[in-house]
Amino acid sequence: MNAGLEFNYSVWSPGTVVQLCSVPWNSDYRDVVRFDNQAALDTYLNTNTGPRITLTNLTYANPGDPIRIDLPLNTVYQYNYLRVFNPAQPITGDVPRAFYYFLNEPRRLAPNTTQLNIQLDVWQTFGYGVTFGNCYVERGHIGIANENNFADYGREFLTVPEGLDVGGEYRIEKQWVQSIAHARGEEIDDANGLYDIMVISATNLAIADPGTKDHPNLETGPGSRWENLPNGATIYLFNKVQFINFLLEFRDKPWITQGIMSITAVPPSGIYFTGGTHVDVGATAFATIPDANSMSRRKTPVATAWRNTVDLGRYSNLKKFLTYPYCVMELTSYTGNPLLLKPESWNDPDGHVMELPHFAPPNPRLAFYPYRYNASGVAETTDAMGVLNDGGEFLDMQTGIMNFPQFSIVNEGGIAFLAANANSIAYQHSSADWGQQRSQQGIMTAYGQANSGIGTSQDINKIGINAARQNTSLANETAGYNAIVGGAQGLIGSASRGDALGGVAGAAGTAANYAIQTNQNNQSMGIATNASALSNQAANKNAAYMRDSNRDYAEYANKGDYENTIAGIQAKIQDAKLIQPTTAGQVGGDAFLLALYKWGYDLKLKMVGGAAMNAIGEYWLRYGYQCNRFSTMPTNFMVMENFTYWKLKETYITGAACPENFKQAIRGIFEKGVTVWSNPSNIGTIDIADNQPLTGVTL
Repeated sequence: MNAGLEFNYSVWSPGTVVQLCSVPWNSDYRDVVRFDNQAALDTYLNTNTGPRITLTNLTYANPGDPIRIDLPLNTVYQYNYLRVFNPAQPITGDVPRAFYYFLNEPRRLAPNTTQLNIQLDVWQTFGYGVTFGNCYVERGHIGIANENNFADYGREFLTVPEGLDVGGEYRIEKQWVQSIAHARGEEIDDANGLYDIMVISATNLAIADPGTKDHPNLETGPGSRWENLPNGATIYLFNKVQFINFLLEFRDKPWITQGIMSITAVPPSGIYFTGGTHVDVGATAFATIPDANSMSRRKTPVATAWRNTVDLGRYSNLKKFLTYPYCVMELTSYTGNPLLLKPESWNDPDGHVMELPHFAPPNPRLAFYPYRYNASGVAETTDAMGVLNDGGEFLDMQTGIMNFPQFSIVNEGGIAFLAANANSIAYQHSSADWGQQRSQQGIMTAYGQANSGIGTSQDINKIGINAARQNTSLANETAGYNAIVGGAQGLIGSASRGDALGGVAGAAGTAANYAIQTNQNNQSMGIATNASALSNQAANKNAAYMRDSNRDYAEYANKGDYENTIAGIQAKIQDAKLIQPTTAGQVGGDAFLLALYKWGYDLKLKMVGGAAMNAIGEYWLRYGYQCNRFSTMPTNFMVMENFTYWKLKETYITGAACPENFKQAIRGIFEKGVTVWSNPSNIGTIDIADNQPLTGVTL
């Protein structure tokens, strides 16, 4: 075929016109412009404010050969683009068209001759006749413009990994505080106090009459069944004021308080507690014994519509910043086990937190978990106490207050001992009194027996003396009779002899003998009587001494024994005052947060730091999101107002009015990544944030 009769991208026929101009896009195809059509492109080339020049009367140019034009090199340096056309298309039925080239390297051949090395602009020459099919979009602005991009809070489209550096630390952008209880003085939620005290006791604290230390009364508690958990001990709930009243009133009744097994601080019962039995504890305090099923679960909206409150400023269109790892929600109770939550996985617009109280022993705790976290198709279940299972991660994603502080009270050991031994001490006093009385009675009996012995001795002595007297009198009488009889016999004998004087003399001798004998008998009786009296007197004196000394010793010993017994009882009572105090309950748990800050939880919105956010945000503004899915591109390739970036993984071209090599070139442009601009004047000049999504775009 006669080359002079053809006009195409490689063969310029005679009469070809070359228009040199300057454009903001270049031959690396990082940026291309999508005009409505080539006529609009020609209009732009004819009207833009850059330098341009038109050369005519050009002759035949061989394909691949450099073009020589009659322009100085310095003049050619002003241009980077060529529009080539032939106004006289000679072939009948041919379509007039222009071809567009990049001017790569002008070279000086002569002072007024410059050689042009050119490269066909495939996009502007053939791109308007190419039809794209369903392509796999790896990255692009369609991820931002997609009207459904925040479906399911971003889980549907925005969780594709980007592989971008998010920095070393998040920064806290927002914080929501939820208080339940603390010990710093203000009242929170519960009008009765800052926190409650749960007392578990084996003894009945609500006994009508606890008695005194001398007459103590003690009862076993009735037991309890809180949260449907049976417990042999009784659970009492005090508010803080009533518990202090209880301590003050029962501090001298350790026989009651010694039955306390645990004392635990718990959140105010008014928040979760729904019923119980009111009981008076002593005269000044009252408490509640909880019902079997009286705890309610609470669903609290912590951050209402929180996503709408986040001001991303320059990056307001980049909702991907509200997904992990660029944003994270931290739910913490400051107990060392915070929950790091992916915002897109929290299937709840208001950041509800479930509060699950469990106060009944053993191991009371208060758990918190994000409501409907990772939930999708599974519905929640409820019961009379509230949400039972939220259909999400439930208790596999929880934090909370797991170690409530526990306290103890001090029991005075001495009073407890005296109360416990009140009856035995009274018995010991009674025994001491009885011992003294019995000993005193023994003393008096011994004393009486000694007196009776002395009297008996005196009576016996009197009997002996009287017998001696009677014997003496009898001897005297006998002697007298003997003398009379003897005198009579002498008189009779003398008379018979006729000697009257002899009879008288005999009678006188006989009388004298009687007198002598009588005197002897009397003196003997006196000596015996006196000796007997002296002996009896000495014996009685000794018996009286023995009697009196035995009584004195017995009374001394009895007094000493009684005083020693009483001293022993008193010493036991005094020693009881030195008995080490005992404790009820135990010290443990963690009171740090309750005393220092609060019981509750904070919800923190954390986002990447400034430098990382700027780096990521600018990257997304310029190149869009990672998409990794098939999509059909718009006809004009624009999904944003000013520029749209595309990077395809697989490009399907379903129609093209160009040779295969140029079709492959267009495919390569999109698969390496290209930005399509709607206005060439904006290339490299506008703020990349000035690029709003177009409406009606879906992915």
